[in-house]
Amino acid sequence: MGDDRTPITVVTGCLGAGKTTLINHVLRDPGDRRVAVVVNDVGEMNVDTELIQGETDDVIDLSNGCICCQLQDDLRSTLSRLDDREFDSLLIEASGVSEPIPLARTLLGMDDETPDPTEKYRLDTVVSVVDTVGFDNAFDAETGQLSDQAADGQRPLTDVLVETVEFCDLLLLNKCDAVSDESLDEVAALVRELQPNADMIRTTYSEVPADEILDTGRFDFDDARQSPGWKRALAGGDDGHDREGDHTHADHDHDDHGGHAHDAGESVADRIETVVYERERPFHPERLNAWLDDWDGNLARTKGICWIAGWDDNAMGLNQAGPSVRCGPLGEWSPDERETRLVLIGTDIDEAGVTAELDRCLVEDEEREPALAENGPFPRR
Repeated sequence: MGDDRTPITVVTGCLGAGKTTLINHVLRDPGDRRVAVVVNDVGEMNVDTELIQGETDDVIDLSNGCICCQLQDDLRSTLSRLDDREFDSLLIEASGVSEPIPLARTLLGMDDETPDPTEKYRLDTVVSVVDTVGFDNAFDAETGQLSDQAADGQRPLTDVLVETVEFCDLLLLNKCDAVSDESLDEVAALVRELQPNADMIRTTYSEVPADEILDTGRFDFDDARQSPGWKRALAGGDDGHDREGDHTHADHDHDDHGGHAHDAGESVADRIETVVYERERPFHPERLNAWLDDWDGNLARTKGICWIAGWDDNAMGLNQAGPSVRCGPLGEWSPDERETRLVLIGTDIDEAGVTAELDRCLVEDEEREPALAENGPFPRR
């Protein structure tokens, strides 16, 4: 039995990636569909609305906020206000600082608030538009870093950039004409390592047929939530894991990268590595903090749980995306659960070197004292 609810396509991506250009392109050639648009921008005036307005009359402006947080109620109300309009598909352009998972939960009715969007709508596709120039700069220590300044108290831009890549079902590598072939292949390989499951298309000026982003039937929340490369690496790390000994392993398996016509070539992909680091000894807080302050520019992504001496009641979550590094409590764990499990993703990682650096951050037996936490560098609950 078919689903007659209106499909929603969410377009995510950092500032300047090409989201508005994509929407305008689709609106100019939507096929036989009538498309409505909800535009969200952070600021008192939504410039994107003015850019899109000439293409369709069905534009709803959600300005001066972010639909992944304070404008969730506005988004639900907006969908209700669209009841008197006739259209076949709905495009939602998220702001450049919107986090994709809270937005998806709202559209899937998972926040138990009313009105429930799922009565008339179904989340169909989540598109991440990747600015290949910005991405290349963000994770290349030689060319400089993407600005890590958060806008109006929002999370650092590199955090949002990585999470929009990790939570989607379609990746558009945009501005491909603005980088060299080698850089483009490297970006594609790194993006694929961060997000192994999504379809990937290379674009210039966000030009892609409407059929690729409208009513595709691609989206599955559980698949999208579990698809980031670091989660897959940790899951793979459980296979044959020897609980009695400390170990690391590098994941060089790129076989699942096949079947995507736009993926990078083998020689470039081989430079992209995933290292899993697991230890059953805690970190010394000061030494770990010093290591985090002097992060390796080749590491695009580090994610996982840390055991830090003196913080023995709290599992500490580590989240690094480019120059943005955060570490804080996730929740309590029992004594027999304590261990460090990290995934490091990057280009030309010196596995032995980074493993040795992290091992030097571990405590010695005589250092495992609660006093390590006094005036320490990490927050508590």
